[in-house]
Amino acid sequence: MNLIKTKFYIIHIIVLLITLACLLMNGPMRGGLPIDTTVHERMSFIASNTGLWTGAWVVWMFCALGLLVFCTILSDELSADYLKTIGLFLVALGVAPDLTAEVIYAFVLPKIIYLQLGADTYLLFEHIAAHLTGYLGNGLYNLGGMLLTVLAFKQQVFKLWVFLWGMLAWSLGLALSASIALDALKFAEMFTAASMVLSTLWMLIFAYQVLKPKWITHY
Repeated sequence: MNLIKTKFYIIHIIVLLITLACLLMNGPMRGGLPIDTTVHERMSFIASNTGLWTGAWVVWMFCALGLLVFCTILSDELSADYLKTIGLFLVALGVAPDLTAEVIYAFVLPKIIYLQLGADTYLLFEHIAAHLTGYLGNGLYNLGGMLLTVLAFKQQVFKLWVFLWGMLAWSLGLALSASIALDALKFAEMFTAASMVLSTLWMLIFAYQVLKPKWITHY
């Protein structure tokens, strides 16, 4: 299997992984999220579903790495440029706070509950984690992704509609970061859903519009 075809299928795996993570967040994990729940309800839910809670956040950890892999695949299609370096660096930089937050969610919050350290301690770490992933990590991802997308259009890797789709997806991601910073969790939920749908579809569009024609031409 040639490298382009391998990248094509890797993108599908990344999309499936992100889709699974989103379904977990909107379904089995929801009782532990700060949306329409009190802190005591969340703590009780996590205490009763620790394995599910931790496992779901591990899936999200793989999603963070998957996004970096996707952006690396995207950057491989670009000619050397300072925007390419900066864009990929920002995405890579976003992985650190994102994974840190997910470790807090997966392992630290359940430990706080187990040790009975109280709701105030729980809320503090929950707040830190939300801003690490939703504001800092997500913001860096989307800024880096925007730079790579602009450069791809500039270098005629993308058609106009593919460029506009990508920019909309990254923009909604930045709106999510702003919502987290403002503690507007209902808006954060809305922007999360919209950005995830558009961005995963855009990954597939990239695979079929950019990578697949190359491997077909190669053969």
